[in-house]
Amino acid sequence: MLQDVIGRADAECGATLRPSSIGLTQIRLNPVIRRVIAMHVAVLALSAPLYPLLGLSIAWRTVLPQLLLLSMLLWASLTYAAVGGPHKLIIAETLLATCLLVLFTNIVGAAQYAGVALGLPLVDSWLASADAAMGIHVPALTEWTGAWPLLTLALTLAYFSLLPQFVLALIGLGLRYRDRERLWEYVFHFHFCLTVTLLGVTLLPAACAFSYYGFSSLIDQTRFISHFEGLRAGTLTEVRFDDIEGLISFPSFHVAGGLMVTWAFRHSRWWAAPLVVLNGLLIAATVLTGAHYAIDVVMTVVLFAVSVWLWRVWGRSGL
Repeated sequence: MLQDVIGRADAECGATLRPSSIGLTQIRLNPVIRRVIAMHVAVLALSAPLYPLLGLSIAWRTVLPQLLLLSMLLWASLTYAAVGGPHKLIIAETLLATCLLVLFTNIVGAAQYAGVALGLPLVDSWLASADAAMGIHVPALTEWTGAWPLLTLALTLAYFSLLPQFVLALIGLGLRYRDRERLWEYVFHFHFCLTVTLLGVTLLPAACAFSYYGFSSLIDQTRFISHFEGLRAGTLTEVRFDDIEGLISFPSFHVAGGLMVTWAFRHSRWWAAPLVVLNGLLIAATVLTGAHYAIDVVMTVVLFAVSVWLWRVWGRSGL
């Protein structure tokens, strides 16, 4: 499917391939790339020394498929930039943006395991108190939702739509609308929000509402509980990249993801309306299925507002 979209983008350009250094120069000078790579380096520099100290090891054989994917994306990006001239730059940048997102997801995916293994005090009691102050009791909401099978199904499907939405944003912004600024804004929000939520799971770890209250979430949390408790108990010592579980709770990267994808298409009424509905369900699902505290959602909205402000005052400068 992606090849078809790229092929159509090529046809629209209507130009023959020819050697050029313009694309490579423009990509190299893109300031957003430098800023997000700085986030990569910072997370690696802070998390890598923790693995041996915490008794964690990386199952390197599980890293190879990710390295192969990253290599293919980077090679394709550089090829388009080098031989296509400026009209190919948006395709090259879309491929590079995809490479950066995949790479950072893997870096943070491993780093969150080190963060949880630090074993800092859980903040569930504080989160539950914050919910109570808002008059919200997650177990009661989950019980109510469970009485409506179709609603439960809709919420579950919306919750698991996030990964396809991440891909949609890259294809839509880069290859359909060919909008460089919104593409790199989306990349910036992804990196900034993922960095902050990584700090959250490290410094303010939470076992989540279903563990704290002792009820079953409507979304299966067996693997989360196994990995989270195993890391804190010291019984889970190997990080496998083919078995990474999202351990982030406060703030919620699921909510941040839904917000950033919807925001990315805010200028397109054809995409904005269905995305508002879909991600409204996704955000509601985080609480109504018992996966998150309500305060997780509130603080994630604040986080994304900060990300939008930061992009406007600093992130896009020089783009």
